[in-house]
Amino acid sequence: MTDANFLREQLALIRELADQADPYIRKRLLALAERYERQLAEQNRKMPSRP
Repeated sequence: MTDANFLREQLALIRELADQADPYIRKRLLALAERYERQLAEQNRKMPSRP
């Protein structure tokens, strides 16, 4: 679960930086954010659901 928390924190930081970045850097940061979102979604699918 620590990995998921790390990814969420990094995702928030990346989006904050993207808001302040020039268009080229913003595009790259948002692409990185999408990768992190996919990793989070994958981790959520792997986690067994709790009753």
